[in-house]
Amino acid sequence: MKILMINDNDPEAVVGGSEHYIADLTRALGADGHEIHWFVLGSDTAPDIGTGPRKRVFRPGPSKRWVSILRRVAFYPDLNRDLADCLARVRPDVVHLHNNYRYPFTILAATRGHRVVQTVHDYCAIYPTAYCSRERSCAGRSVFAALRHGCMTWKLLATEACLLYGRRFLDRRFVKAFIAPSRNLATHLERMGHANVFHVPNLRSLPRAELTPVTDGQVVLYVGGLIEHKGVATLLTAFTRLSGDLPQAALWLVGDGPEADDLKASTAQYGPCQVRFLGERSADELAEIYRQARVVVLPSLWLENAPLVAIEASAHGRAVVASRVGGLPELVEDGRTGFLFDRGDIAGLVERLRLLLTDQGLAGELGAAGHERLAALRSPGQHLESLLAVYDKARH
Repeated sequence: MKILMINDNDPEAVVGGSEHYIADLTRALGADGHEIHWFVLGSDTAPDIGTGPRKRVFRPGPSKRWVSILRRVAFYPDLNRDLADCLARVRPDVVHLHNNYRYPFTILAATRGHRVVQTVHDYCAIYPTAYCSRERSCAGRSVFAALRHGCMTWKLLATEACLLYGRRFLDRRFVKAFIAPSRNLATHLERMGHANVFHVPNLRSLPRAELTPVTDGQVVLYVGGLIEHKGVATLLTAFTRLSGDLPQAALWLVGDGPEADDLKASTAQYGPCQVRFLGERSADELAEIYRQARVVVLPSLWLENAPLVAIEASAHGRAVVASRVGGLPELVEDGRTGFLFDRGDIAGLVERLRLLLTDQGLAGELGAAGHERLAALRSPGQHLESLLAVYDKARH
């Protein structure tokens, strides 16, 4: 089968969960005998990795702000021509659309007449309030509730929310089937009237991942963006409360983001607690970091879908502590593979971290159970079987 993958970012240039997934899926489908092509959008902030015989990168040209807005909410002729030319050259059996936030109208118009399947990687495609990180979240509520809450401005409403409420990010007139990595997101899509929604859990290829004994060290690990809605500030507050009783405990944060400097500055007020900001790390370095961790934490405040970090932690046999939001309860079995806590509940997070940091045996048992569950439910073969079944339905 010949498949064209379309994404807002170049998976070889941008480090993110959906980009990791696209790269892993490309390798898995290629190994299964399928021919995979990419059409991706470049940007000035990401490195130029270049193109290849099966990869086309479209780089939007410079423009005035009003032209840029028109391209986003209306039509971008240059992009339309470039994608139409790519489709004519590749002649794919299936177009697999991933993130489509930058130029949704144009991308969908160019794919008209093709068999399009779309993976919905996050809740932002259906809710303009999905990023809400305030104490009382308005995530999943109406855009007018977000305006009253202060999570959305009239300017943002004019340039972004009109696309959401026009269903242009997820347009069933063009898309034959939608893929939801979590059952929770699938339920939301169905409630909004979308048909042909299929739950296909995410794939993550980790050749160096294996079940290893939990070490004596009391390392709490966070892997992800250093940004407000990921709940890193909640984790820092919880850890500093914990470190007074457990002076050997350490918090390692892998990743970068717009809140990095503020988060680093905030640690100074807590005194000499052991917090290390490790920045971005290679796959090999990250594998070693996972092996040194006692527990991996996902303290998300926003509607998290199916983060690959939870899969990576289980692949390495590490217990996971995660907030009870979105699709996270599907990845962490409370009390069996890790622990769940209520969104933003610092005391609840402290309690669960204390249990795992003071009981090495419990941490090992939960991590081993997570590793076993991952092997049983998320093999590459099972993923491809489910995905190809969706492809097949879209072709009929």
